Formats: sequence, structure tokens, C-alpha cells
Amino acid sequence: MKHILSIVLLISIMISTTSCKQDKSTVSNNGSTEPKKPETTVITKDNSLLTIVKNMGKVKANQVPDMKREATVIINHRYKQTEKKPYIILDKDMWEYEFVFTGKTMTKPGQLAGMWIDFNEDQTYSYGYYEENMGTGIYTFDLTSGLLLLIDDSDDVKPQEFEAKLFDKSLIMDGNEIYRDNNYNAKLRRIETKPVKIG
Repeated sequence: MKHILSIVLLISIMISTTSCKQDKSTVSNNGSTEPKKPETTVITKDNSLLTIVKNMGKVKANQVPDMKREATVIINHRYKQTEKKPYIILDKDMWEYEFVFTGKTMTKPGQLAGMWIDFNEDQTYSYGYYEENMGTGIYTFDLTSGLLLLIDDSDDVKPQEFEAKLFDKSLIMDGNEIYRDNNYNAKLRRIETKPVKIG
């Protein structure tokens, strides 16, 4: 009889405990129950998404100034060669990152959604995350060689050089070794305006 009473007592305690609990994922601050909204990623200058896009994972901060000095000499030489000729196929719209492959790892589908870069006719560019502008820089591009050199205005971001392959709706960037981007491949898609967060 004691066993039966103990089991009944245990079952009643479990039922009352379960019914009193509320799913923390569905309770809002005001106590009403509503579906939990997905967390949004907040991007900052030292965020991992920016680190991926700029391929800063294997570069130390004290290496960046020398890289930028060397890149500035190269970009000035290329400006003289190309006469800063703009290419509408590159600067007509904006570009949103779809994926980045760095040697052994590839970004997950949708991981870079909202990360964009915008090339201007005057050989400047800006980049950001959805509506947020995160930085600017200068670039040079040669359609014949496909070489695209980017120098960020931030002293903390290394230069990047790519062999760029431009198509109507996509841009493929294969990194060169000079600024440690030989492990880097990226695909971007053409967009007309900054991406907009849904939800």
C-alpha cells in the first residue's frame, strides 16, 4: 500500500510541476505567450562575418601596415596604367556575398546574407551589413587581367587582391597570394540596392 501511495504522490507532483512550467521560449517580457522571434546577428567591426569577408583570420594586426604600404604603391602604379577607367559591369549595382571558401571551410548557406560591397566609378568602394555601412576603401580593376585590388580605409583591415570573374548576375573572386588570400574564393550576386532584413 505504501508503494502505491508513493507512486501516486510522485505522479501527482510530476503533473503539477509540468503544468506549472511555461516554455521559456514562448513567454515575452510582459508575460503573454507568443512565438519566440529568431535572434538577429549584430555585426561589429570585429565580428566574425567581417573577418570572414576580409579574410583576416590568419593575419596579425602588426602585419597590416606593411601590407597597406606595399598595396598603395601597387595601386598608384595601376591607376597610371588604367587611368582609373571604370567598368560598368563591376560598378553598375551592388554585390551581396553568397559564400566564402577559405581552404578547408565554407560558409553555411545564408551565413553571409546581408553582407554587401558597392564599387563606385571613382574607384572607391563601401561595404556593410544590411542598412549599416561598415567601411570604405579604394580599388583598381583591370578587365583584361581580371585583377581587382582593394585597400580598406581602416588601418586594421589588410588589403586584398583577387582574380575577378564578372558575369551578368554574379562575381567570382579568387584570392591571390600577395596579401595571403590564396586560400580565399568568394561568390557574390548582383543586387540593385542594399539587402533588407526580413522579419
